[in-house]
Amino acid sequence: MSTSIRPSDYPDFEEPPVVETVLSVQFGPLTEMRTAHLGLLWEKYRPTFSKTEERPTLGQVFEQFPETPRTRLGLELQSYENPPVPRLWFITTKGNEMIQVQPDRFIKNWRKEGEGETYPRYERIRASFERDFKVFQEFVTKNQLGTPRINQCEVTYVNHILSGQGWDSFADVDKVFNVWKSPVDPIPGNAEDLRAHARFVIPADDGTPVGRLHAEIQPAFRASDNKAMYVFQLTARGQAGESFEFLDLGRKWIVKSFAALTTPQMHRVWKRKDYARS
Repeated sequence: MSTSIRPSDYPDFEEPPVVETVLSVQFGPLTEMRTAHLGLLWEKYRPTFSKTEERPTLGQVFEQFPETPRTRLGLELQSYENPPVPRLWFITTKGNEMIQVQPDRFIKNWRKEGEGETYPRYERIRASFERDFKVFQEFVTKNQLGTPRINQCEVTYVNHILSGQGWDSFADVDKVFNVWKSPVDPIPGNAEDLRAHARFVIPADDGTPVGRLHAEIQPAFRASDNKAMYVFQLTARGQAGESFEFLDLGRKWIVKSFAALTTPQMHRVWKRKDYARS
């Protein structure tokens, strides 16, 4: 079970740039599940999640140690005794929370809707994930659809780092991220922007690798006003234990890595509160 109190050694910001948090568990496919079952499941969530949308299913993803060679590209033909069950979204009227369900995955999203909304913090999101996943487990058991045996957990934080707050143009990347230092020589000079994807191994207490942290940086423009921003996405994926214990470990790696990969200048913009403890 997760703690309801934020650990004191975690970086803490009054105004973090996070705009979306995703908690997800993947499990062995529930082969008896049909599209009709997802419609019945929606009735369980409908008082809060009043809207629904249909999406293609997500493929299963595993962090492997050691990694296997990539599968050779080619045409894969599949035949189905039954049509594939889609992924359904259950969305609140406001649109700031969403549940995604397919026969081998359960996902809970929080999304920032509007400038006035504040990030509700991981502890609250984690508690709501447990509550909603329990509803799913009870539904699966009642309808004799099998047992969701978790094989991977995933935590994702999406951050929109807006220009005009500590930096002005994409070339100011070294003011935002400390993983890049602009060259002093006129050739090549300052980078026009930065795109990056780095991976880090997440070990258990005994040093055994149990997952990976993926850190991705992309320049973009905010749709509402075309303001330049860097999208900084951190995803921790893996498995520790038989349930979703990895969620808390993944969150730890994300919040500490976010602080480690960004600059003190930006920490002041986001009003970091824990310098005395870190």
